[in-house]
Amino acid sequence: MFQEDQFNNRVAEATKALKTAFGGNPKSLEQALKRAGRRLPRRARKAGAEIVAAQMLSANPKLHQQLDASRLERDFDKLISGAGRVDAKALRQKWLVGALASFAFNLLLLITLLVVVALWRGWL
Repeated sequence: MFQEDQFNNRVAEATKALKTAFGGNPKSLEQALKRAGRRLPRRARKAGAEIVAAQMLSANPKLHQQLDASRLERDFDKLISGAGRVDAKALRQKWLVGALASFAFNLLLLITLLVVVALWRGWL
């Protein structure tokens, strides 16, 4: 049986889990999911999309009868556990290493180009 207050509590819990994992100050679950983006595991993203769709249905008294409480509970569990598995520090570190590697490659390419031009022009 679908209960509105329990559903809203779980939405707040999921939003809080996403906020701690990815930061920011989302006002809704949908904003928190957008902020998480592809950094969230696929199953958790799908579960989040199902929960957002269920939020739309729960706003209408006739349509919220279509909601399956047990499936929503599983979706909440997937979303919260998926947000808990994400290591934001490791993601930032990975991004930083990638940016530094790109910078180093571009610098090496520039130096090589300068040496080739210097040899071609007879400066070296």
